[in-house]
Amino acid sequence: HDLVWLHAPETMRARTFIGERLLMKPALRAADVVVADSTATASALTSAFPWLKSRVRTVFPGTATLPAPGDGSSLGPLGITKPYALFVGTLEPRKNLANLIKAYGLLPAGTRAGCDLVIVGGKGWKQRGLVDLVRSSGLETNIRFTGFVDDSVLATLYANCLFLAMPSLYEGFGLPIVEAHSFGKPVLTSNTSSMPEVAGDNAVLVDPNDPAAIAAAFGRLSMDAEFRSQIAAGARNNAGRFTWENHARDMLRIFEQAIWQRRKTDA
Repeated sequence: HDLVWLHAPETMRARTFIGERLLMKPALRAADVVVADSTATASALTSAFPWLKSRVRTVFPGTATLPAPGDGSSLGPLGITKPYALFVGTLEPRKNLANLIKAYGLLPAGTRAGCDLVIVGGKGWKQRGLVDLVRSSGLETNIRFTGFVDDSVLATLYANCLFLAMPSLYEGFGLPIVEAHSFGKPVLTSNTSSMPEVAGDNAVLVDPNDPAAIAAAFGRLSMDAEFRSQIAAGARNNAGRFTWENHARDMLRIFEQAIWQRRKTDA
């Protein structure tokens, strides 16, 4: 799915980093075929391990179909009563939430008044300071942490947001981008790893290490409805590239090729 242990090891839990560092190379050497879920991950693999050569394939994952969304008024119990930008993901360092919050704090007060930031996801690791950052920045009334939500609430959150804000430091794929696009929503995401590939033409790309750049994109997407519509124009078509039917068909072909090659080698 990714090479976080090579490209963003500081964002990982120690045991996960040690496990991947110790076990991935032997697994790659033993495999008949190595399947990556994005061209970016495949390229990173062959760059890091040139001896893999022709064994690497790319097969995009699909996304689960979320339930029909509810009306925006149903989000009131979560404290969501104004237009908002949405983040979806586990709260962990790779998701770059500290820079997203800093960027939000750089926005003019008038922009923040017209667009809250809603952060959806379960607690991960190394992120205990996020609430303190929000509090120290005076953003408690504008930034909301919902915690984990079920699929019906998630669908409603996607359907009623202005855009998805996902300026991750690194992603092997980035499923929330596709989920947001499936609801016809534009995306703010990073210009690194797989995110440009997955988002296609339906995102504003930023340097994830530059809060000012994130803020500029956030401000335009939150204030300019015509720009949002322009960016979102092909979002649903882009999401249509990523289906489990396509994934299954491509994986079946890879299994058949691997079996044929093994039999040919063993003959």
